[in-house]
Amino acid sequence: MSEATIEMLEAHRKKSAQLVFPGRTPVRRRIADVAVVPAARLRQSGPVALAAAALDLTAGREGAPSLWLLPDGSFATEPGPPPRGLDAGPALVRAARWVSSRRTTTLERLFPPSAFHPDEPLRPERLTATQAAGLLVQARSALAAAGATTEDARKDPIAAAQIRSAALTVLSHLVATALRDPDFRAIADQAAALMFALVASETGPAAVPALRAHAIQLLSMRAPALAAADRELARSLVRSLVREAPPYDALPGPWRFAMCSARDFHEGEVDIFIDRYDFREIPAPEGSPAPPKYGTYRVLEAPFRTPDGDPVWLYARAARPDDENLEMADAAFVGVFINRHAQLGAYDMRAATATARQVGYKIMLNAQCAGLTTRFAIARTFPDADIYSSWDSTYFRTGGPGGKMNASEGVDCFVELLRGMCAKETHAEIEARMRRVQWHHAQGSFPGFSQFIGPGNPLVVARFQDVNRDGRADLYDGFLDLTIAELAEDLRASLTPRDPGVAPSQIGGEAATGLGWAAGSMNRVTQYSDLWAGLPGQSELFYVFHAGGFYNHGEPPADVPGGLPGERLGALPAVCRYVRGTEGPAGMQADVMMHAHLSHAGKEIKRLLCAADAMWRAFDTGLLDGPPMHTAAGKRAAVLLMLAGLLEFPADQNFVDGLWAMALEALRFPPISRTLVRGCITEADHDASNYYGSRRGLVQLLEDLGKSDPLALSVLASEDPKVGRAKEI
Repeated sequence: MSEATIEMLEAHRKKSAQLVFPGRTPVRRRIADVAVVPAARLRQSGPVALAAAALDLTAGREGAPSLWLLPDGSFATEPGPPPRGLDAGPALVRAARWVSSRRTTTLERLFPPSAFHPDEPLRPERLTATQAAGLLVQARSALAAAGATTEDARKDPIAAAQIRSAALTVLSHLVATALRDPDFRAIADQAAALMFALVASETGPAAVPALRAHAIQLLSMRAPALAAADRELARSLVRSLVREAPPYDALPGPWRFAMCSARDFHEGEVDIFIDRYDFREIPAPEGSPAPPKYGTYRVLEAPFRTPDGDPVWLYARAARPDDENLEMADAAFVGVFINRHAQLGAYDMRAATATARQVGYKIMLNAQCAGLTTRFAIARTFPDADIYSSWDSTYFRTGGPGGKMNASEGVDCFVELLRGMCAKETHAEIEARMRRVQWHHAQGSFPGFSQFIGPGNPLVVARFQDVNRDGRADLYDGFLDLTIAELAEDLRASLTPRDPGVAPSQIGGEAATGLGWAAGSMNRVTQYSDLWAGLPGQSELFYVFHAGGFYNHGEPPADVPGGLPGERLGALPAVCRYVRGTEGPAGMQADVMMHAHLSHAGKEIKRLLCAADAMWRAFDTGLLDGPPMHTAAGKRAAVLLMLAGLLEFPADQNFVDGLWAMALEALRFPPISRTLVRGCITEADHDASNYYGSRRGLVQLLEDLGKSDPLALSVLASEDPKVGRAKEI
């Protein structure tokens, strides 16, 4: 602080003054006193001051449950003696939610840049290694008291598991801190030992298998901070989470597979099996399952046999998204092959509402466009199935009589799956077999790319699973909250804030599923729009977006780059957090998050609000740049094109127009005709796989607006930074 500033403050001591903070409304306050502390003293006072008194970790956050860090390093809900055992549970749960709001900071800095006052200097408080030892004592006591084999766990399994889960999250954060502070090395090793011990002890009637799996995922995520021996142990545990191969010994022959294809695919695919792969059509064998109502099967016999020498039969039928999964509920079938259009995800939404429940072992291959975007929903419907999901578009060619399909990448890969099973191969071997026949894809330049991602593929699968259904992908879910509330969506009230009555990490049901759809939609948007082609490392091809969960005013997201000056993250309807420098081909990940008070919003509105924030923060951080998006009007027009593309799904057009109007209002856009905007996504764009806007279409939109609605264009070109940005709730 300059001498002139200090003199000015001294002159206003005991007087009223107007205080101006950049990006905020000026406030008038009376200056009670002025104290100047030398910078050297501030640097010396960090850990020492922290050890002298309890520290309020959520001070100033409206509605935030109180959380204190005690001088010995323990967490507490209020200052006092350090809670231990079961008494530590409430504090550890709050601490788990607190640390889960972070992605790039650990305990070496307790306060990241303020979500409410980003202009303020960083606070220096941290957890010392000595305090970390005290925190370990607290976590160890809680795990011992709430262990899966204790009497308390038998009385109330969920409450005890919630404490174990919270302690696990805190231990994981201690491990991660070792990457930033070498003094935490010994602490990290002890914390990891407790995490491994939880994995080993999560057995018996009161155990929660999902918690054991979550512990393994956290250990895998923290691998860079683990000792070498612990890293190898973590890898072996990760391998134990997936079924290495289909349970061949439990699959007596003959093997029946259902092929449920879109009506315009069905006949051509049957011909491909017969003409290219020497399958032969046969009468339905005795004991064949009956086809679904109004359906018929064509039965094909493969030219190869099961390991026991029994036949492999393919029951082919035309299917719709709402009945394509019915064979999953029939014990007569070993697997299901689904091949259809995705209709930009709309058909996936319909398929995920199926009421069929898996009976017996099932293997499923979904051949469509970007099936990974909705894998989480299929896996939730059939949690015990071995699922192969399409990464990119699944290609096919037409040219047969009447325009029938005459070549299919999906069929080529499915035949290899069948051959691999007949050779009793592992999933890794089956996936490698399919890679050899998959067609050319742009992602193929990345080593190990698979068009069909199976259960054994470690690259992306964990980012598309959500075990506790809280709207946060498992791999990035720091806290596995086991007290989930099933909240419904209310489309009509989508933009009316409503307190859900539970913590953000407890939001489940339709509300959380909608957030998963929003994240999946972003992966589809970036693959099918050249507006996103400038992402670093071809990130648009590698599914970098995932569901990041909910937040509120009291628990705002931390470590979020970009945004307007002075914005309050905890008051925005949706936030996308880009994290650079991560593992994987893209070197980047993105958390798609939603305000808890809008968790009831319809999935359609969630998709629009989340997409808008994702694009704006990509502009803010320089991830997207260059003509024609280098101007304010260009950026806003790009957002409009993307929103119009997201609304291209089968529905009453009056209904879609209503969604469009709601989105424009929430994003402070002027009234602009959806017809005009969607008209700039042409058939030529579709042929080039630009379903959510193109650079060509953006230029057209600006030209068309200039001709038909110059007032709207002037608003898009205005200097007001809030145009196109979401209103605070």
